[in-house]
Amino acid sequence: MDLRPADGARTLADVALAELKEAIVSGEIPPGTPIRLQEYVDRLQMSSVPIREALRFLEQKGLIERSPHRGVFVSPMSAQDLDDTYQIRLELESKALRMASEAMTDDDSARITELVERYAKASLAGDSVARDLHGDIHMSLYELSGSKWLLLLLPMLWDNSERYRRLALPLRGTPEQRIEEHRQIVEAVAAGDPDRAETLLRTHLSNSFEAAIFFFNDPAATEKAAGQAL
Repeated sequence: MDLRPADGARTLADVALAELKEAIVSGEIPPGTPIRLQEYVDRLQMSSVPIREALRFLEQKGLIERSPHRGVFVSPMSAQDLDDTYQIRLELESKALRMASEAMTDDDSARITELVERYAKASLAGDSVARDLHGDIHMSLYELSGSKWLLLLLPMLWDNSERYRRLALPLRGTPEQRIEEHRQIVEAVAAGDPDRAETLLRTHLSNSFEAAIFFFNDPAATEKAAGQAL
């Protein structure tokens, strides 16, 4: 499979990064799995240089680790890491949403509401694009904060938490419930109500955390899920 961009819009390192990150976040490469450089040279049909560059970026973002004895491997998943990731997300995303509530325009509201409707349609249809749209909704809201540092930190936390969100999804309520949570958050931000927006967001994130932590607190469930994600 030749993934070289025909129009030069992306570098080979960008292509390698997108491929590796998707494989890690989706669980195709399970936690703890070694990353064999030659395997991806063959798979992506490119030299090792852009792949090494992509691996350095993923290491900086916490998705892979490196040790003298094990080499490069996908970062482990654990209850402690899950808790740490979500606790920080709760604080930073609440701050971003409060700032967004003061900045959202009618055009912003219309644009993000449209994203929610596209997410709803994809979710109800079981379309995998729903995952990307879900991220687009959240990041579009947080971008309205105008905070350079929040926008640097949140994507890194988001990528790690997406690995856990896969575990949570079967226990995370119906698609209709998840869609409604997003609608209510966007409506609260559009109404300029930061307190309600933060309350809704904290409930939204806590629901996902509680569903994901189940797989670590219940040994039987963890064993059952091991083949899917761990």
